[in-house]
This record gives sequence, structure tokens and C-alpha cells, in this order.
Amino acid sequence: MKVAITASNKEHISGKADDCVNYWIYTIENKVIVDRKYIQLGERQNLYSVFVDTMVETFVHPIFDADMLLTNDISPLITARLKEKRTVAFVIDETDIEDVVNQLIEGVLQGYIAEDGRAHV
Repeated sequence: MKVAITASNKEHISGKADDCVNYWIYTIENKVIVDRKYIQLGERQNLYSVFVDTMVETFVHPIFDADMLLTNDISPLITARLKEKRTVAFVIDETDIEDVVNQLIEGVLQGYIAEDGRAHV
């Protein structure tokens, strides 16, 4: 499973996915982290610009390969567009990235699918 996490810096989850340009990308297999990388994108490579601005629509955002996106906030527009790319957005309250990844692996991370309401991640 590939998981993208919005990151305001290398330790904390950022507020809104729409404007985020920093991400942690984790690959998790059999409850083990097999790869992780920190990505810093350019100014106009946030999700909002990629989906709305026709000048950057050819940019292939790195989270399009992710199975899920974990964030603290996301708009309905970006949620719907990510779903078209087969990436499910989950809203969580946690802000510490290491805690979030550990909770995800343990199956206890609390959050909800961005369009549906409260449920386990």
C-alpha cells in the first residue's frame, strides 16, 4: 500500500491538502515500512493548481500513485478529483507523522473518508 501524507515540514501534517507542496510518501507491505521519501514540489504544483489551473494540468502529481492520502483538511473538489485518480483522501486529527504511520500500521488510526463522515482509516 502506498500512502501520501501532507507535510508542513518533515515532522508534522499540514492543514489543507489543496495547497500543500510537501509530502511524505510511504510504501507499507505486510505492516512494514519498505520505503519512505519526502517530496517538496514547486509553487504551482499543489493539488488545487494541478486540478484547476489549465496551465499545469499536464503535471503528474506524485500522489496520484498513492492508494490513500492522509491530511488534516481537504476540499470536496480535490477529494472528488483524487477519487477519479483512485486515491482515497482521509481526514485525520493527528499532526505527528510518525505517530500517524504507526497508528495506521497498527490499524488504530482514527479518521474519516473526506466525503463520507467518521470511520476508521
